[in-house]
Amino acid sequence: MATATQEYLKTQVMTASPEMLTLMLWDGAIRFAEQGKEAIVRKDVEGSFKALLRAQKIVMELTNTLKPEVNPELVSNLSALYNFIYRRLVEANIKKDAKLVDDALEIMRHQRETWVLLMDKLTQERAGQAQATVSANADAVATSENFPVAATPAGPTKKAIVRPSLPGIAIPPKPKQHVPLSIQG
Repeated sequence: MATATQEYLKTQVMTASPEMLTLMLWDGAIRFAEQGKEAIVRKDVEGSFKALLRAQKIVMELTNTLKPEVNPELVSNLSALYNFIYRRLVEANIKKDAKLVDDALEIMRHQRETWVLLMDKLTQERAGQAQATVSANADAVATSENFPVAATPAGPTKKAIVRPSLPGIAIPPKPKQHVPLSIQG
């Protein structure tokens, strides 16, 4: 039976954005690497093995989430960095060397901090885009409420709405009147 903590974590994962999931993966990798290091210091072979193995799996998952089609050069660099972290964790697990875990942890913490900065920047950009959209919508509503009225060729008694051109909005032309063809001259 699942505990309340497990249910809470499951809900967090299922409702998190991709950016937040990546942050959660970094947090998990760091936590398990730290647990593995502590187990090495305590001479707990099984505990260190299990914790470092979990950290290794998370780093592999982070590697698998990279999308080369977005930015091949960046992905190549990150992939090499993640592989270095992974190799350090594997080597630390085999040799039971806390210093090797420290090497991996230093890079993982840096990557996590970098990811948090990127998330903050993304949040600011999204807020700016949302504000621009709200402003554009407000301008469109204000403009549509002030449509000028002009006289039509039919005479001054009939009024027509003059539709202003709004940036980014295409107003289709009115359809032409259909005149039936006649076979009689």
